[in-house]
Amino acid sequence: MSVTASSGLISQIDYQALIEQLVSVKRQPIDQLAYEKDLLEDADSAYDTLKSRLSDLKSAADDLRSTADFKVFTTSVTDETILGASATSDASAGTYSITVNNLAQAHKLYDATGVASESTVVGTVDGGSLKFTVNGTQYSVSVDSTTTLSELRDAINNAQSAVTATTVNDGTNYKLILTSNATGASNSITIDQNDTSISFSTLQAAQDAEVVVDGLTITRSSNTISDIITGVTLDLKSADSTKEVTLTVNRDTDAIEEKIVAFVDKYNAVVSHIQSNNRYDTDTKTAGPLFGDGIARSVWEDLRRLMTSAIDTLPSTMNRLIHVGITSDTEGKMSVDSSDLVDALTNNFDDVVNLFVDAASTGGTTEGFADKVYDLVDDMLDIADGRITSKQKYLGDRIDSLTRDIDEKEKDLLDYQEALRLQFAALESLLSSLRAQSDYMMNL
Repeated sequence: MSVTASSGLISQIDYQALIEQLVSVKRQPIDQLAYEKDLLEDADSAYDTLKSRLSDLKSAADDLRSTADFKVFTTSVTDETILGASATSDASAGTYSITVNNLAQAHKLYDATGVASESTVVGTVDGGSLKFTVNGTQYSVSVDSTTTLSELRDAINNAQSAVTATTVNDGTNYKLILTSNATGASNSITIDQNDTSISFSTLQAAQDAEVVVDGLTITRSSNTISDIITGVTLDLKSADSTKEVTLTVNRDTDAIEEKIVAFVDKYNAVVSHIQSNNRYDTDTKTAGPLFGDGIARSVWEDLRRLMTSAIDTLPSTMNRLIHVGITSDTEGKMSVDSSDLVDALTNNFDDVVNLFVDAASTGGTTEGFADKVYDLVDDMLDIADGRITSKQKYLGDRIDSLTRDIDEKEKDLLDYQEALRLQFAALESLLSSLRAQSDYMMNL
């Protein structure tokens, strides 16, 4: 006789409950391993976030560790209808008086007479050509006695020459226009051979831009000029020889301040993450995933020690972050006093630069805070032997090992459960046999 789903038919023992209790006792080591695995996975997840926060800090530090990172400039002009301007890191602060006498123009030729339609034949001979020269280079388009206006236009454009051909309808006739693809007198169009019925005339003369910068008259072939004022690009918009425009190039202290604030914010994000995960909740009796973790704490302590230290190679009046308005609270987080920082950038700009950049890379002796933090975090995240990498490898190995142990014990537990069922089934069978014998004896 067998064991039913809940109890034996002969013994009336609740085998199912008994098996579940025995299996539950046997499962306790597995539950302990699963608990340990969960803790390790929580720690690994916390380290993933810490790694991301450190990468953000490294990136913010990278934005401040070169002198070029501080060469950020803004431009302003007194009349933006005349010209616009932009500046690169090669610029210098300064003020310039500019007058735009002429804008650069592209040469345009057109057929003053025109033809009745775009399908009108304009080619005059078989095996003919339309040849033209732009800036010393000659281009040739084949024509014959069947070439229409639209075919000539398309052939010019398909030739990828230095001109663009278009057709316009003036209400009576269709006219071909050739426009030089580049502005300036040197890019004028010269017709060398014309085996068509089109008679080209000048629609717009080729012209160089002419500007007067601080009294110096300069011509250029383009309206976008980047080789007059070092690091500054002028965008000429309109010409007025009677109007003087003032261009001012200033150091962009707002952009530099944003970089420094971002650097401090990313540092605080690292500190906040470690602190929030390195606590023990006495009410819930639970510890954070980084509670008591020596590696995470070493990251925090090393960064805090660095950020609150002094750079020995700099003057004592400007060798700590506090000298530019960056202070630390009792929990190790830092804040920026905007007014102090702007004051330092305005009055002691070079000193502020030295406080952050790696001057050693350009022959100096100072390694600033941004470069020091960059190097420290880079070492922490090193893919070969960085402390974060090593910690996560350890956690990953332990998680994999526990997963294997749990899987093996789960299989053993299934075997144990099945063995119990077979034993209870055998017991039930034995009891059934004994009852049968007892009944037989009583009937004799």
